[in-house]
This record gives sequence, structure tokens and C-alpha cells, in this order.
Amino acid sequence: MTIMQGARSMMRLRVFLPLVVLAMVGVRLLYLGEPAGRDEAGFLIVGQGWSHGDSLYGAYWVDRPPLLIWIMELAGSLTTLRLLGLLACVVMVLGVARAAHLAGGDSAARWAGAAAALFSTAHWFGVPRTNGEMLAAPFVAWGFALAAQAMLRPGRRAWVPALGAGVLAGCAGLIKQTIVDGLVFAVVLAVAVGWQEPRLRRRAATVLAAGSSAVVVTLGIGLAAAASRGTGAGELFDALVTFRADAGEVIRTSASSATTDRLVVLLATWAASGLAFIAALTAWHALRRREPVVLATVAVIAFVSAAAILGGSYWAHYLFQLVPASALAVGLLADRVRPRLRTAVATFTIVAAVGNLVYTLVVPPRDGTTAEAVGGWLRQSGQPSDTAVVAYGQPNVLSNAEMSSPYPYLWSLPVRTLDPELSVLSDVLAGADRPTWFVDWSGIDSWGIADPARLQVQLRQHYREVATVCGRTIWLDRDERRAPAGPVDCP
Repeated sequence: MTIMQGARSMMRLRVFLPLVVLAMVGVRLLYLGEPAGRDEAGFLIVGQGWSHGDSLYGAYWVDRPPLLIWIMELAGSLTTLRLLGLLACVVMVLGVARAAHLAGGDSAARWAGAAAALFSTAHWFGVPRTNGEMLAAPFVAWGFALAAQAMLRPGRRAWVPALGAGVLAGCAGLIKQTIVDGLVFAVVLAVAVGWQEPRLRRRAATVLAAGSSAVVVTLGIGLAAAASRGTGAGELFDALVTFRADAGEVIRTSASSATTDRLVVLLATWAASGLAFIAALTAWHALRRREPVVLATVAVIAFVSAAAILGGSYWAHYLFQLVPASALAVGLLADRVRPRLRTAVATFTIVAAVGNLVYTLVVPPRDGTTAEAVGGWLRQSGQPSDTAVVAYGQPNVLSNAEMSSPYPYLWSLPVRTLDPELSVLSDVLAGADRPTWFVDWSGIDSWGIADPARLQVQLRQHYREVATVCGRTIWLDRDERRAPAGPVDCP
């Protein structure tokens, strides 16, 4: 390629990427008004309650690292959080394009950036909601780019981008403990390059040492900062590691058929979205040519896929963690497959994504609408000082009601794992600071709950049933004498 051709190619890239990002932003803005998701609402509530209380994060407990809670505290509102999620996707697209450019040039960068942007608009990955996978994505993508810079581009100071990659990998892990994609990518890339190119083994060792040191230091700073606010390292270990093992056992032995149904949906989405084909194609090329950057990419895809399956919960937004590596794989392989196959796959993916978008706009999703209606009813019936508990989980009800909870567990799985006898919840309902409202969302006697009768005794003693809203039974503290709101329109 001549200098003039290279300049034209770079100019096309500099025009192409902004257009792709603008298109992605335009689509994502259509999702801003969707009802709050459980995780969005719950994390925002945890962030707001970190300043008081004696649970893991002040008033509440959640099995997530502290950087995620800091981001939620900073966001403060659902709209701000979703705009932060959109910004994270923009930065992720640019990071993936940069990594692809370092590994394969302008064409690879265009394909990778387009794929990352397209996947970032796919409603079936849960992109209207801002979850940990989305907030960690820019750290992962730019970690890929810095690791590629350290290992694939000549220079005497490979340790500088390696340090940056390590910091970003540590930050991603401080958002969600299973997101170690950048670390996996950097280690596999450095080992593969050093193995295939003996003259680069010193560089690989330097990159591994610098990156690992940066990861350790970043995690240490994050843990120390959390400890300064009362969230100790030992408590975090129990929440991030011990709890996940215990919760997995609870799911294995007690979960309802809904968990299996979610697994089927997750696998179907993985296949229909094109992610499965990308994973298979990347694995095929990695085995055939054993190029270091392709090996590193397929290692990340394999790790993330295994983590999603072994986690046991099978929520659709787990697939978003595959987007940075999968988009990078598209960039690396687009020019290596037959043009007809490339066109067919690109057409299929675009048609599927556009079809999903059109369907979503014509038939808006119902997820979260019942919580919005029930929370709205509580808000109309309540007073500013009211509190509430929802059994079990559904923190988006609390968010829509604009109420806090005296019970530290806002999600279902912590209740079933840490309070299966409902002793903590029963004590809360019998205490002086018991909640004003209690919402029976889907039945007190549920899977993983060992002693529902204990809770029922406290309900009968301290509460009275006042309404059924959208099929959910609402109880009010017996000491409260007020007329609840009238009926609401249910989805």
C-alpha cells in the first residue's frame, strides 16, 4: 500500500467510525424511556445507601465489587445511568476498533467497530438496561488495545501500555468479579507471541510482569478505598467468592423450571444473534493458523461463555460480555473468509438486529412494566417517609415507589442463599423500624425458602392486606390508618 492509499484508508476509517457511533447512539436513545430493570434499580438503591447502615454496602448487601457501586452512586438516577451506559458503549466501540487496527489494519478496524456498534444496539442482549457487563466493556476493549500495542508494535517501552492494560483489567474486575477478559487476553497474547517468537520472549515477560503488577495495585487501591467506607476485604471475599459458590448450590438443588427456561432462551439468543457462529469461526481459525491475537481472542470468548454457563442464572445481559471479544474477532477474520460467506453472515446479522429493533419498537417489551405499575401505586398511596419490602427481590418496585427498604437483601438469590429460614426478614417485620409496606410478589412459599410459615406469622401479626395490584398482594402496617390509592392500569 502506498502512502497515498494509506492516507485515504485512514481518512475513510476516521469518517466511518463516527458515522457508526452516531447510528448506534441514535438507536440507543430510543430505549431511554424503558422501565427500570431489576439490576439497574437495585444497584442505584445500593449506591444511594452506602453512606449508612451495617451491611456490606451500608444499608444493603450485593455480590458485586465496589467500583460498580461507586458508579451507581455517581449516576444517582436511571436516566443518568443509562447515558453512562451509552457512553461506555461508545468508548468500547472505539477501543475494539483500535485493537483491531493494531492487529489487522484499517479494514479490520472498520469491521470490528461496525460489529461492536451493531451488537450494542441489539435489544436481545439487554442493552436498554445498563448492567455491569456494559459498564466494564470499555475497560475490556481498551485493555485489548493496550495489550496489542505492547506485544504487536515495536518499541522499547512495552511496559507502558502493559501497565495501562493491567490497570484497565483491574478496573473491569472491580465492576464485576468474573470480568477478567482483559487479563485473559493479555496473558494468552504474551505467552503465544513469546512461544512463537523466541526473540520476543523478553518483551512478553516484561509485559506480563508490568501488567500483573498493575492489576494487583489497582485491585489493592480499590479494596482499600472500599474499606475506608466500611466495606472490608474479608466481607467482599465472602460476597464475591464464597456466596457465588453457595448460591450455585442453591440453584442446582432448588431452582424452579424458570432457570432452565432462561438457559434455553440464552442459548437460542447466542445462536440467533450470530455470536455462536463468530465463536465457531474464531476457534476454527485459531486451531488452523494459531495466530497469537486470534488465540487470545478465542480464549476470551471461551472463558466468558464458560462463566455465563457456570454462573447458573442465565440472564440475557450476560451475553453482552461477549461483545468486545466477538467484535474484535469479526475485525480479525472478516478479510480471511470467502466474500460470499462474509456477505451472508453480515447480512444475516444486520437483518436479525434490525428485525429485533423493529419488533421491539412495534411491540414494546413487557419486562419491568408490572414493577412500574406496582411501584407507581405504592408511590401514590405512600408518604415520603414510607419504606417497603418486596418478597423476594424486584428492587425496581422500590425504585418506582421512591422508597427505601430496611431489609438488606434486594435480590432473590441472596434471600434464598443467605436468609432461607427468613429469620432476618421476620425480625425486620417485627422490629420497631419495620417497613410500612410489604409486597407479596409471587408467593411467600417459593423455591429455596425453608420456613415460609415464620414470615406468615409476622405478616398476620403486624400487617393487614389492603390491595391486590396487578396480581401482587399489598400489605400495610397495622399501625397505619390511611386510605390506599385506587386501582391502576396493569400491563
